[in-house]
Amino acid sequence: MPERPYTKRGRLSDVLALIQVLALDKYTHRSESGLVEELQVPPSSSRSWLSIGSEHPEFFRVAKDRELSLIARHVVPRDETTGMKELPADLIYPLLQTAIDLHDRQVSDAEWWKSLVPLWAALIGGAFGTISTLITIWFKGSH
Repeated sequence: MPERPYTKRGRLSDVLALIQVLALDKYTHRSESGLVEELQVPPSSSRSWLSIGSEHPEFFRVAKDRELSLIARHVVPRDETTGMKELPADLIYPLLQTAIDLHDRQVSDAEWWKSLVPLWAALIGGAFGTISTLITIWFKGSH
């Protein structure tokens, strides 16, 4: 099964950082260099901020000019006084929470095998018990 984006080490923190910058910054679109300058670090889960954006189309859009933007900023109306598309503060928290929920689901789905541990323990215990009983019967029968 291919690795899911949110199961990569450090991915959730990278996505949360991108959402915050792209939701709150005055610039709607940011280049890779602009993101590195703003965040002051490269991403921890990928080679670039743009690649993280392209792996998470549920939140981000990578334009042909290699700039990253938050999809939610494109659907809000322009502010009448500034002419800018500003994301209302009450919309930022649900975006962050959605990223956390998606992360939790993908991690949980990736660890499906953990639900089989009790079954395997019971099967192995039963097999050892059966073998032990057969050996005991065999030794008693041979003496």
